[in-house]
Amino acid sequence: MTVPGQYGKAEEFAAEAVKYLGQGGGAETAAVWAALAQVYATLALAAALEAAAVSRGRPEIPGPGAVPPVLPEPRPPGVDPLLGF
Repeated sequence: MTVPGQYGKAEEFAAEAVKYLGQGGGAETAAVWAALAQVYATLALAAALEAAAVSRGRPEIPGPGAVPPVLPEPRPPGVDPLLGF
């Protein structure tokens, strides 16, 4: 399924969820339709990110292991982090 197709399905499911809001006993049904809408919206976003990565020549999106560490390397004692000496 294409990105527009998945996004369209998400919109359809969200519209279906709205139909059940405010009706007696329809909250559970609305929640199911809303959950389906979220799934399809997430799939559309993931497909769009992958398509963008491929178009930039990076076919694989790096996993969490490829992320550099958040903390900087420790400096020797007495070195000012702003001045560098």
